[in-house]
Amino acid sequence: MTTRSPGSDRLVFPYPRLYLRLALYIGAALAVFVLLGAASLALIASYELRGYSLARQSPLAKDAAVILARDGKSGLREWLANGVIENDDFTVFVLNQNSQDLLDRPLPMGLEDFVRESVVARPESTGENYMPVRLAPQLVAPDGEILTFLVLPKGISLWGSPATLFGLIVTALLVTGAIAWLIARIFGRPIVELQRAVRDLASGHADARVPAVIARRTDELGALAADFNRMSRKLNALIVGREQLMQELSHELRAPLARLQAALALAGARNSLTMAEREQVDTEIGRMDKVIGELLRFSRLNTVDVVARRLIRLDALLTDLVETEKVESAARGCRLTLESDAALTMVGDPELLKRGFENILRNAIRFAPRGSEVELAARRGRKGISVTVSDRGPGVPEGYLEQIFEPFVRAPGVAEGGQSSGLGLAIARRVFELHDGSVEALARAGGGLIIRVNLLEAKLQ
Repeated sequence: MTTRSPGSDRLVFPYPRLYLRLALYIGAALAVFVLLGAASLALIASYELRGYSLARQSPLAKDAAVILARDGKSGLREWLANGVIENDDFTVFVLNQNSQDLLDRPLPMGLEDFVRESVVARPESTGENYMPVRLAPQLVAPDGEILTFLVLPKGISLWGSPATLFGLIVTALLVTGAIAWLIARIFGRPIVELQRAVRDLASGHADARVPAVIARRTDELGALAADFNRMSRKLNALIVGREQLMQELSHELRAPLARLQAALALAGARNSLTMAEREQVDTEIGRMDKVIGELLRFSRLNTVDVVARRLIRLDALLTDLVETEKVESAARGCRLTLESDAALTMVGDPELLKRGFENILRNAIRFAPRGSEVELAARRGRKGISVTVSDRGPGVPEGYLEQIFEPFVRAPGVAEGGQSSGLGLAIARRVFELHDGSVEALARAGGGLIIRVNLLEAKLQ
């Protein structure tokens, strides 16, 4: 029985695929064993049937009857001892009523009771017109003693011939070995490759990967390999990002430090600081403080997986934010407008959300030309809430539309320094990711940039 996953047409099996494959292989092995068993039984039955026919219809019985009538039991014993019993296919036994052979040879192991009860013993007759079938011909000695002439195929046993039994065992071992090898290859190789990749990763090789042929498998081992590869890529990206972050941070701090050193050197030469130099020192110290503060904030956000959850009126939050930022937009000679649907509700941390939208708005205001308009719009859609911030600034080359959300990444032609820490959009993206949302940058027709934020709307009953 199968079920369908909620919101998807994909079939979901009640048992893991790995178990199903293992059950399939074991079932196939059992089916092969059943077929081999049936074939072996057919061979054994055919072999026994030939032996049964030989025992009942052997022409040696007639020769033995002639010798017994002419020479008695001693002559028959001599005839048996002179080689008639030496045959590659069968063995001749002449048994008295006690199931003892004339040459005192033992019957094959396991057949003593069967021969005594079903071959030598006189079958019971249930009527004058009914003669029971005998499994072996009988001879009558001159003294009236009844002897049973029994011809048995050599090597007969309850399991059939030794060749049949040996072939069955060898075939079973071959099938078992083949199935075991197949299972070991199918399930063992992915585990070995995964173990190797884990060891490589533990040794510091962040580029360790499980081979793609294993990660593409449709069972649990394939899913585990794919998850490991995703984890490895994520770790590698984090390590590369950390190294890049340290390089960018060093660059961001080195520039104001160099300017501070220059100002202090000039002041040292004159033994005094002018008002302009004091302002320059304060500006550079403030810039370093801002970079360090934003870096700490970004670092804290990267270590957080869960944020405070409160019911928020997003339209009201954006309205308050626009009123606050209108002062800065007016100072830069641009206008800030808001269009929003009513009663946009969501669940999240209002302070973090305000910080995320504030960073996007300030980035748009900073690059907006004088006399232009920065447009903020919040709309309700089928998949949630969509908030867009649009400006008529210089825009961003297509190749940098995703990279501008990385720490300290600036599009070509954008001047460094100023009031930007280089972390604003990176912090915004992390804020919206913590709220199960996303953010993307789009080129605006006619010039400029659009930043779109997608968030989940709270459905109130």
